[in-house]
Amino acid sequence: MKDTAEFLRERGIQPSQQRIAIYQALAGTKVHPSADAIRDELAPRMPTLSRTTVYSTLELFAEKGIAQKLALTGSELRFDADVSRHVHFRCRACGAVSDLPARAPAPPEAPAGYVVEGAQFYAEGLCPACSRKRR
Repeated sequence: MKDTAEFLRERGIQPSQQRIAIYQALAGTKVHPSADAIRDELAPRMPTLSRTTVYSTLELFAEKGIAQKLALTGSELRFDADVSRHVHFRCRACGAVSDLPARAPAPPEAPAGYVVEGAQFYAEGLCPACSRKRR
């Protein structure tokens, strides 16, 4: 992958040490972390990094199209650096979010006057680990 700073610049984002670290943490995982999870991961090497900075940076990434913002439950937001159209799966028992090997359907066609700017598709149930525990 291209240098992260250059990747951000190409998408109209001024790179900073914090933004580079946040994007690398997001892109380096498949667990669809929250802003708090990313903050916790980066805290040992960036102790002054605030939750607000992480959240606003992730919002910027979503706005610029290099991350997806996932509102799967209540008020907790998760983020995903994979911006391809795909389906997410949320485990009802442990809360884990993962990608399903399925292509999400195209966003619905909207009546005249509406502009669909995105759509999220997710499934819910039990992940393999939680399913085994229930047996």
